[in-house]
Amino acid sequence: MSGGVPVARWLVACALAAVAAGARAGPLAERRKTTPAQLAVAAQRTVLPNGLVVILAPDPAASGVAVWMTFRAGAQRQPPGKSGLAHLVEHVLASGPTPDTDYAGMHELRRARHFNAATGLDALDFEAVVPAEELPFALWAMADRLGTLAPRIDAREVERNRKVVAQERAIRDVDAPYGLVGEQFFARLYAAPHPLHGGIIGTPEELASVTADDVRRFVAEYVVPANAVLVIAGRFDAAAARDLVLSTVGRLPAGRRAPRAVLPPPLREYIDAREEPLARRPRVTLAWRLPPGGREDAAALRLGAQLFTFFVDGAFGMELGAGFQEYDGEQLFEVELTVPYDEPMEVVHRDAEGFLRMLTHKEMPFDFLVAAHLALDRFALTELSTLEGRARALTRRELRIDSSADLATWLAWHWELDGYAVRDTAHRLLREPNLVLHARPKRPKKARVERQ
Repeated sequence: MSGGVPVARWLVACALAAVAAGARAGPLAERRKTTPAQLAVAAQRTVLPNGLVVILAPDPAASGVAVWMTFRAGAQRQPPGKSGLAHLVEHVLASGPTPDTDYAGMHELRRARHFNAATGLDALDFEAVVPAEELPFALWAMADRLGTLAPRIDAREVERNRKVVAQERAIRDVDAPYGLVGEQFFARLYAAPHPLHGGIIGTPEELASVTADDVRRFVAEYVVPANAVLVIAGRFDAAAARDLVLSTVGRLPAGRRAPRAVLPPPLREYIDAREEPLARRPRVTLAWRLPPGGREDAAALRLGAQLFTFFVDGAFGMELGAGFQEYDGEQLFEVELTVPYDEPMEVVHRDAEGFLRMLTHKEMPFDFLVAAHLALDRFALTELSTLEGRARALTRRELRIDSSADLATWLAWHWELDGYAVRDTAHRLLREPNLVLHARPKRPKKARVERQ
């Protein structure tokens, strides 16, 4: 970047030159390649007497069945000073230490091709994909985890899993490029007392303070049927599956559904600098915490995030990406720009802002916009091609505000938006970021040639 002049100016000029040609390409609807049938998943939704939401999506062509149980119990439900609690609960409940609670081992014996648990910002998942004939076992395991394993939680079991989480942090954060920068991202964007300030894994100090009583209280309050969604997708008889659900998880005590999260507001915008010990390339991150929005705002921001991937396309070895997440009570939009060798951070920062202005102030070239729409459809089709993907998509729809729409309509609604809608939404919502994070390498990679 000779003389500190952002290369984004050149890219903006290219984008503007393409607008006129894009305007002749025809309306968006003519460029769509998917049909509602390709994005549809036939599903039946019921609510059991204990409050559990059950979604059945039978598919006679499948060879197996996915059993997905999700609780509104992610990291944002943690009490002050207990970051990492939800993730620790996930580890404690996933599979117990005794043969009769070794759910991972029992699933393996029954030829499960997927067994996992995951903690997100607003959800706690327990997942399995088993042969169709093993559906009774998979539902028994889901129920036994709550009815048998939860009462056995003690200090020894919590400490055993705390060590596992500490090792996970060492691998994913401490010993990974930009891993500690990610921890700083959460600490700054979600400053205490926000429950996400320690991220999902949690800070070492706060995780060390979590007790068995904390784990038991969290489970009793949040890991209960009335606060859960159960999705079954694959080859099964719907009537038989309903009977199995009623005789297993349907018999558990209800508990109560967690209310909508009330979260502290974001701090004012500021720039934070973080030394990066492992990576050798400078990175700038811009992030916005946004209040919950409607369907149009969410679709426009998701399209905008996809459009960022087209702005650079390998120019000068730069990497540019963006992400958008909806979670209970908030939304998050994030932009990352990484440059290939040593550059002043203020120059990288200006480049990132230049790319952002392409989204907030310019109507996207028509072909760029079409490519973004098609990319979102490809992601949806890929997800729905697997049982676990269908279960994940049905769960995500249920947890969102607009859960009444059928899945095909929900997944394809972004086609209703044109370039003006994306630009206007981005201009309205992505003004000053709540956080600008500079990751400065300790040993930056030197430039081989002068950039022009």
